[in-house]
Amino acid sequence: MRPFFACLALLPLLLSFTCALDATEELKVRTTLSRFAIFVDDDDFDQLDQIFTQDVFADYAGVKNDGLPEFAAFLRRGLGGIVSQHALSSIVFEDLGDSLNSTAYVTAAFLGPGNNTATSVGTAVTLYGKYLDAWTCVGDAWRIKRRIFKQFVSAS
Repeated sequence: MRPFFACLALLPLLLSFTCALDATEELKVRTTLSRFAIFVDDDDFDQLDQIFTQDVFADYAGVKNDGLPEFAAFLRRGLGGIVSQHALSSIVFEDLGDSLNSTAYVTAAFLGPGNNTATSVGTAVTLYGKYLDAWTCVGDAWRIKRRIFKQFVSAS
């Protein structure tokens, strides 16, 4: 009988966990993931703390960044002022209890400055790849602590 009562003593700890991945939490994570695309496409790099932890590690096709300030600066240098549209699909989660992993396919179209006088659009490039993210619970919200971007191919 004692082991049973010992288990009951742990029940409040189990019930106080705020980031279990039920349907509501999964929707919050999907929304957070989508906000990344919107923030980057809107050149709103100051909002990335709503997506990533301060100590995030990011590897974008071999370019490694440690910490949110470095990662945000990398994104700002590469994408700031460029018209872009990030589309995410085939999103899958692996619930690890107090953390989770996700895979999301990304198609990112970029229109940069160029000398194409016929269209006045400039250079157009589309990247195809996937985000491999490791998430952690911060307070009552999920944040990405590691992002790996694997590029499949690019087309221009």
